[in-house]
Amino acid sequence: MDGRLSAPRSGRVRRRESTARTARINPSFTVAEREELAAAARRVGLTPTGFCAVAALAAARGEMTIGSPQSVQEESLAQVQVELFDLRSAVNRVGTNLNQAVTAFHSTGEPPTWLRTVVAMCTRTLAAADELISSVHRRLP
Repeated sequence: MDGRLSAPRSGRVRRRESTARTARINPSFTVAEREELAAAARRVGLTPTGFCAVAALAAARGEMTIGSPQSVQEESLAQVQVELFDLRSAVNRVGTNLNQAVTAFHSTGEPPTWLRTVVAMCTRTLAAADELISSVHRRLP
């Protein structure tokens, strides 16, 4: 190692299988089906190919039936999980900005000019939290 630090990776961390998959099956989709598949894969943090593999193997093993209430419920929970992770990130960003605003206020005695932006971020983040809570409430029986 040459002592340089590697740059942090960007993007979402995706779950990967511990063993490489080398055998291929190439399903075909319409454009609309492909978009639907990609959206479902994003919701659960997988690539479209990984999503196809997980879904196909689960169905083949009898762990779920395609379109079964259990698979729909699991997908719904996975979507809520993704939304919660996104909300957590937003709360962290607001907290960081608020801490910076307080630090600036303490050092100058004046609130920073961008404090209104931080307050607006807080308002949007709280609205997103309220919407997510309402969404979960609507999904419950």
